[in-house]
Amino acid sequence: MSNEWRYVADLEVDLDDNLPKVSCFVGELNQVFLSLIINAVDAIKDKIGEAPKEKEHIGISTVKKGSCVEIRVSDSGGGVPAAVADKIFDPFFTTKQVGRGTGQGLAISHGVIVEKHGGMLSFTTEEGVGTIFIISLPIEENGGRECQM
Repeated sequence: MSNEWRYVADLEVDLDDNLPKVSCFVGELNQVFLSLIINAVDAIKDKIGEAPKEKEHIGISTVKKGSCVEIRVSDSGGGVPAAVADKIFDPFFTTKQVGRGTGQGLAISHGVIVEKHGGMLSFTTEEGVGTIFIISLPIEENGGRECQM
């Protein structure tokens, strides 16, 4: 997976250099980020195939918002179908073909962000256009409590 995204998408990174600190479990957050990027790559592949003529887009950005640091992972894949949008954080739910996904990535990510970090994990999506996953983590100066926007 380490380079798989390069074949289907250009990666745009926009990180705020002046973010406040957040208390976190780095390894678990890295797993969340990896899961979201894998999902973005899979969504793009589902939209354009394995050997695209043109690359799509994956974006990662950070910004301070209220009492939180917000991390956005966006893609220009096919979006989340409205019929399943309320199920994507459910354990074992997947829209991927057998052998491509377990349905655990977003469920585990939700648990890591919400239960272990007191944050929020949400998304916006438009079918045929793409999806943006939004992670909000409480900043340390607020005692690492829950996010307030």
